[in-house]
Amino acid sequence: MPSSERANLPRWNGHQRGFFEIWFLVVLDPGGDRAWWLRYTLFTPAPGSGGEPRATMWAAAFDCASKDRPAVALKAIHPASAFTALPSGGVRIADSELTPGHCHGQVASGGHAIAWDLRFQGGSPGPVRREPRGTALLPLPTHVTHVHDDVTFEGTVTVDGERIDVKGAPGLQKHLWGHRRLEELTWLYCPRFREDPTARLEIMAVRAKRKRGHPQLSPIYLRTRDTEHTFHEMPHVLLSSVTSPASGELTFRAASATVAMEGRAWCDPRTLVGYAYRDPTGWDVLVAQSDVARCEVQCFSRPHPLAAWRPTQKLTSTVGALEFHGPEPMPGVRYIPWDGTALEAEDAPADSEDEPALGTG
Repeated sequence: MPSSERANLPRWNGHQRGFFEIWFLVVLDPGGDRAWWLRYTLFTPAPGSGGEPRATMWAAAFDCASKDRPAVALKAIHPASAFTALPSGGVRIADSELTPGHCHGQVASGGHAIAWDLRFQGGSPGPVRREPRGTALLPLPTHVTHVHDDVTFEGTVTVDGERIDVKGAPGLQKHLWGHRRLEELTWLYCPRFREDPTARLEIMAVRAKRKRGHPQLSPIYLRTRDTEHTFHEMPHVLLSSVTSPASGELTFRAASATVAMEGRAWCDPRTLVGYAYRDPTGWDVLVAQSDVARCEVQCFSRPHPLAAWRPTQKLTSTVGALEFHGPEPMPGVRYIPWDGTALEAEDAPADSEDEPALGTG
């Protein structure tokens, strides 16, 4: 079995309680106006936290050129018995499947519907690493495998009856599992830049707990036509910083002894959609997401550590995914509650069954 297929194998043994597992795909139209996000999940609550095990399909469609439908987000909740680990190395939830090189499915709720039939190929032959070396060996509450990077999608997506042909769409697929959600997370992914078609950027800023003494770790990966910048490795990751100065906006900085970069990413607030993700112990983290984000990066270099920085390259992108995970709702964003299947009404406050614990994310 290829390493990518092994990386996608379910970690749930059919009996664990207090466990979640996620397979998700990001599909970005090369023009930058449209994108799609697909998520296959399994969830079992911790003993005493209430609720039943479930398998859930999530889907979102983004279209920043649409005035009436800039973003549609839906999910379908099934019993855990609807989840099947396939002999091919894939997974099935009800009638939706993710198999090697192919995914299909459908979700409908609240008068909206999203269906997809996509094939993907190319990219790395196996999982890639975008975090410091050795991280996977630590007893972390959440584990992630970047199974398919730099792949290209072909096929169709149908949103509310409109069939869209997907051609040459860059994207990725990841697999996550664990027993506790991270309390704060920000993620940026940009696989296309105007000035350098080979450039790739991925940023993840995480804080396991928002209590005093729990620092934020911000691995930043940047590849250009000239080199691979390993700001995600030690000790460079300790010099990286990621902040969110405004709703739907991200700024970042990273440096080594002789190379540095800084930039920002942002999205049209109309394209942000939200979800309540539940921790197995019962608290929720609120996620705001837009997969039609924009990004600017400025690179610098110097011949030695005592020399002044000089700008070397500027990169701009209209193809990117941006996510914010935290305990409070983002202003102006509508959310799908944990037990809901469609976005709340425009004038309704964000809702969850339980009061989020301090530092959920």
